[in-house]
Amino acid sequence: MTTQTRPYTAEYQRINAIIFKQLLDKPVGSYSLSNGSLGDDHRKFELNENDNGERSVIFMINDKPHKINLRLDNRSVSNKLYLCCPYCQNQRQSLYAIKTAYACRECIGLYYPSQSERSQARLMRRIRKCRKELWGYDWPEVNNMFARINYWPKPKYMKWEAFDKKRNTITHLESKYWKVQVVSMEKTYGSFLNRIK
Repeated sequence: MTTQTRPYTAEYQRINAIIFKQLLDKPVGSYSLSNGSLGDDHRKFELNENDNGERSVIFMINDKPHKINLRLDNRSVSNKLYLCCPYCQNQRQSLYAIKTAYACRECIGLYYPSQSERSQARLMRRIRKCRKELWGYDWPEVNNMFARINYWPKPKYMKWEAFDKKRNTITHLESKYWKVQVVSMEKTYGSFLNRIK
């Protein structure tokens, strides 16, 4: 049995920048996040504003102030809000709660689960994603890797040229997947498969 050595993002609570966007027009003062999974230190904060009109939130974690700057990106129409990691000062969409602070994934050293996937698992996930984008999440057999897509119908209102291009991409990915899968099966079950031939 193998032991997990990498810490993953899914194991940590996080705060997303979007939850603070509504505070850009609110008066400065005390607020609290509605996430019940977080402790009081990680939930309660003070909303501050400096002389330049830039806003920040300050959490009191272990009786020490922990400041996170809120930065609005005015380059797009959406005015996307970012949280500045208190350690590297890079703009992030989310920060993760650790015992004494909030920090970005890179500063904590967290990994996405997909970063530990084997090539065949990564290919399988990509194939399923492409299938769902083309035929929808509720399409029967969309997750079945044994189901062939050659005769699946063209979605309504999609042009044939676009459909053929997307279907060919999926077919190519499936071909790569099965080459890897066959090699893996031969390594795992090689002696057994030879006996039943």
